Amino acid sequence: MVAFWAVKSQGWSSLIKPYVWTTMAIGTSVTLGDFICQFLERDKSILKVEHDRFSSLPWWNYHRSLIMCTSAVLVSTPYSFTLARTVERIFPGKQSIQIAKKMLSNIVMAPIGISLVFTSITLLKGQSLSDAQEKVSKDMPRTLFAGACYWPFVSFLNFRFVPLDFRPLVGSAAGTVWNIYMSSVANKQ
Repeated sequence: MVAFWAVKSQGWSSLIKPYVWTTMAIGTSVTLGDFICQFLERDKSILKVEHDRFSSLPWWNYHRSLIMCTSAVLVSTPYSFTLARTVERIFPGKQSIQIAKKMLSNIVMAPIGISLVFTSITLLKGQSLSDAQEKVSKDMPRTLFAGACYWPFVSFLNFRFVPLDFRPLVGSAAGTVWNIYMSSVANKQ
């Protein structure tokens, strides 16, 4: 009986380090993506949003970045981490057919991930669940299409050449570019 619990405990403890790295990678990726997005949108945002007077970056809405980061850490990370581990367990290996199955799994699961992001950001902004539902209905199709044009290439490289524990880091690096787009769509009224 003791050996059973020791194995169980070791199994969970082996996930702690990858989960912490995944959390840091996704949180950083989303926050950096939002920061870059706000920089690119800076001429419009200065007129629309009242910012901290003491900020040396008058175009940066740190509250928006905080919402994006909170959503990433509390919603996107658990979902992405669990999805990556589950897909790898179901379709192990780096053979072409296994990579294709992993990519297809991610495409099939993408609407759930996008819905979770839009919903959590909408709710963290203080809006209602019906506002979140409207946001998902309105912005899901084009976001899903944009993701389908971007992520298959990234996924192929990630699944083919990157070890499982480092995939979230590589995905987050590519995700920074994606998160510039997601931040724009998620924060658009």
